Amino acid sequence: MEVRHRILALLCSVLTFTAAHAQSSKNTQTIEQVVRVLPSKAGASRYAYVPFDVPRGAVRVRVSYEYPRANGANTIDLGVFDARGFRGWSGGRRSEFFVSREEATPGYLAGELPPGRWRIILGLYMVAPAGVDVKVRIVVETSRAALGPVRTAAAPRRPETHGGAAAGSAPRWFAGDLHMHTVHSDGNWTVRGLAEAAEREGLDFIFVTDHNTASHHADVSAADAASPRTLVMRGEEVTTYGGHANAWGLPAGAWVDFRVRPGDAAGMSRVAARAHRLGALISVNHPSALCGGCNWSYGDAIRNFDAVEVWNGEWDATDESALKLWDGLLRRGLRLTAVASSDSHREQNPIGRPATHVAAGELTQAALLNAVRRGRVYLTREAKGLQVDFGAAAGELGSRSSAGARSGPGEEIRLRAPGALVFYVNVRQAPGGATVSLVSGGEAVRTFPAQSMLTEVFEVECERDGYYRLEVRDREGKMLALTNPVYVRVRPRR
Repeated sequence: MEVRHRILALLCSVLTFTAAHAQSSKNTQTIEQVVRVLPSKAGASRYAYVPFDVPRGAVRVRVSYEYPRANGANTIDLGVFDARGFRGWSGGRRSEFFVSREEATPGYLAGELPPGRWRIILGLYMVAPAGVDVKVRIVVETSRAALGPVRTAAAPRRPETHGGAAAGSAPRWFAGDLHMHTVHSDGNWTVRGLAEAAEREGLDFIFVTDHNTASHHADVSAADAASPRTLVMRGEEVTTYGGHANAWGLPAGAWVDFRVRPGDAAGMSRVAARAHRLGALISVNHPSALCGGCNWSYGDAIRNFDAVEVWNGEWDATDESALKLWDGLLRRGLRLTAVASSDSHREQNPIGRPATHVAAGELTQAALLNAVRRGRVYLTREAKGLQVDFGAAAGELGSRSSAGARSGPGEEIRLRAPGALVFYVNVRQAPGGATVSLVSGGEAVRTFPAQSMLTEVFEVECERDGYYRLEVRDREGKMLALTNPVYVRVRPRR
């Protein structure tokens, strides 16, 4: 009972119903409520709920809301849960939505309207200190004919494979983009438009990662079926008010709950575990971004993730900060994969810039995700143009051992004792003035000019466990390419 009282007190600190009005006709029920929303206290939930009842025979539920938005003092997000669970989310993009048995507003899921208690969810992105009144209007339409069976479409094809390298063949590099948005969240792209743009840009794969919803999944399957070259796959940007994360490779219709309060590392670890149970990989997105709620607040929960988006859009100071964060994780012995993404929302923000290159034996979702998990990845400013060949082998220059198999990004070299590593670097189509740096332990241990068509071969003494990665920068210091590390384990001298 004491716990229940604490929960009720918390809810009352978030919102108060200051007015309510309901009316109904033969086939329509309308509910209007004015909800007083107050700023969340530190450590409290950033979500408030407005419950309403949906009767048997409902055919359509329409919801709209309004609140004072002057000077950007308030920003309230919007979504809904039906009597069984999650039904859709539009964030702050839309002021109204509908769901019905046959169709729904982008961001929301069409289908059966189960009777019982539904809940509008209000996301408290920004609330003025004095609070704000949110007017919510709910219209439920009913029909006796709706009591019959719901027509269901055939299950969408899961995008598992596409043209490209054959299964079991030697790995080759596939270029893609892991982060983008459509009209199903806050983007202007359609899923089909993204697939067509990916074809034009020469991308082998893309993941469509709309915010906090699975409503784009059916469109992803349709776009993949129609795409002659590019593999189009499902993802979700799990968008909290304390940081964002991408889940890649979700099953059709699967959704990862985003309701984690800022700073709740245990809650974010549960998000990662949920993504993994679904067979997906999960990445921290733009951990140093300047937008409200975008930067990472979940601390060491990052150790439960698979990747870090160190490069988001045009390279800038926030990417330098993300790179520093990732390099710190490497120095701690954590092996999260660095990735790059366009985070495209519209055509003016082209996809594939930057691009993530993945070494896989075939162009399938399973092969790509496995390669990303293993760190078989390098990044470039755009998909076309500059290419990087980076590898290392144990042994001294000219020795028979160094002429053997080379290890590339994500792979590990084991030394029986401290000794030499031989590095092989070939950077093709780099602009004039570009430089290449070999980085280990957060410092550049070798820097030289990028010379197209020439392979740099050099030796580095390795005394302890560590990693070696490559950076290519232009004459102004902006990133052109970045590799994941070659890892080294050294058996100490006795």
